[in-house]
Amino acid sequence: MTEFAAVERFTANGKAAFLADDRDQYAVMLAYARIGEIVKRIPNEMLATQPQIEWNNIKGFRDVLLHRYFDVSMERVWEAVEKLPDLRAAVETLLASLPPETPQVET
Repeated sequence: MTEFAAVERFTANGKAAFLADDRDQYAVMLAYARIGEIVKRIPNEMLATQPQIEWNNIKGFRDVLLHRYFDVSMERVWEAVEKLPDLRAAVETLLASLPPETPQVET
């Protein structure tokens, strides 16, 4: 299961179900941390080709999830969930355009 699919799976029942289930919350936070790590590995020049995504926010969100987890608001996590389709499309486009010699990051 990819990170994007994991977020979709664990949020499929909607916001109220997500906010009521600690396991789903942890699964989504881990998936978003991994998505943030993938984004950090994509060169900034490539990220700039998808300016509709707030890349620095994605990277910063990853850092909060992994290093300042006590500051994480589930409302903020849900806001990220709502932006998932656009983020997924942009990341998949960027990964598909990486040169063949670049190690691929599985999403």
